[in-house]
Amino acid sequence: MKNKEHLIMLGDSITNGFDGHQDLEKNVSYYIKQLNPELSITNAGVNAGTICGHSERDLSYQVESHNFADYQLATIFYGTNDFAHREETLEILGRILQKNIDIILEENSKIKIYGILPINRFDGGIDNFNVDGLSQYTFGELLEKLSTIYKANNIPVLNWRNVAPQLLTETNYYTALGDHRLHPNSETYHQMAKVISHFIFKHNQ
Repeated sequence: MKNKEHLIMLGDSITNGFDGHQDLEKNVSYYIKQLNPELSITNAGVNAGTICGHSERDLSYQVESHNFADYQLATIFYGTNDFAHREETLEILGRILQKNIDIILEENSKIKIYGILPINRFDGGIDNFNVDGLSQYTFGELLEKLSTIYKANNIPVLNWRNVAPQLLTETNYYTALGDHRLHPNSETYHQMAKVISHFIFKHNQ
């Protein structure tokens, strides 16, 4: 990464660093900073945040609350709570995500945005990829919709299933996740930070 760049990380509890029991100091942004000491990082992740919601924890509020002219880099890492806790359709989710991307780019046309897809979920002790969420779309369909929106905006997409397929599997999730279903422990956050850091560096030449 280039020196003196400022990264804002938009997201939910996975960005914030929740392990299912408590917020961790040694979270993704902590480890990214360790790997890139010259990088300034604003961690704007809030537990239970969604794309579709309108509370202080959600994407629209966070986008409205920050001036993106202050940043050179941004990650958007939402979706898992929309799958599990919201009833909006994928069409609505896509429109809201697109609107917020437009706002970010209107404030800073030169900012580099990176779309990070949700990590694998294991509610019920199984990979939720083919499981329907609250709004009757599968987790896999959510990943595809998010990918489509990001790619339409020429935003690089980090798909964990492609770039780090061994990060969370049906054989290791129980020990890699602090709550044994969704939220990483500190070591898993460390591994995630390595992947995200490499991904940003790769697309920031």
